[in-house]
Amino acid sequence: MGRDNKRKPRVPEKQSLLVNEFSPRTSKQQELVDLIQDKEIIIAKGIAGSGKTYVSLAVALSLLGEQYKRIIIVKSVTTLPQEEIGFLKGSQNEKMEPFMMSFTWNIDKLCGENAAKSLMEKNLVQVLPLAFIRGISIDNSIVIIDETQNLTLHAFKTMMTRIGENSKYIFLGDVEQVDRKNKNESCLNKVLELFKDVPEIGTIEFVDEDCVRNPLIPKILSILRENNI
Repeated sequence: MGRDNKRKPRVPEKQSLLVNEFSPRTSKQQELVDLIQDKEIIIAKGIAGSGKTYVSLAVALSLLGEQYKRIIIVKSVTTLPQEEIGFLKGSQNEKMEPFMMSFTWNIDKLCGENAAKSLMEKNLVQVLPLAFIRGISIDNSIVIIDETQNLTLHAFKTMMTRIGENSKYIFLGDVEQVDRKNKNESCLNKVLELFKDVPEIGTIEFVDEDCVRNPLIPKILSILRENNI
């Protein structure tokens, strides 16, 4: 028989959206990476500067493709009455922009400014206020819910019941930054306790030793805690 010289078509490798190589800086960041890859729902609580947002975005961007068609960033913007989203002029995106700076800076850092802008324009990365979630089903998406410490249990329930097919939820929060007047209304500690033993849900807590932003942050927080601030 003659030799078959036909070559199988080469399957192109998935092109990464990340222009800056990402790798976890701590064992706790690696644990968060593993949870995001393995679980449908992740609840991450912890100190400012531990990299929760950066790691979550990096992994979410790496997972964009056939299964996950978009990243949806959800944020509660109801903190103080004078800061509610309805008092800001402009479109929905323009109203949300001041609240999303931590995400836009991190996306710029991970993907480059031009690519980040393109992701937003193509709706591959979308931003929604929490109030817009009610009544919709979220399919084929990675949803990052920021400032979870400002959600009530009712708002958390609303988010959880919106999850559709082939979707992943990442809840991020810091109980030391609760903006609600009644801090006991915060759901974060409660849901961590409720779901810590549910196999499909990953829970993780970052502590002072996990801070990677600046070593002064844990010291400052320790002093503030000692003075009940």
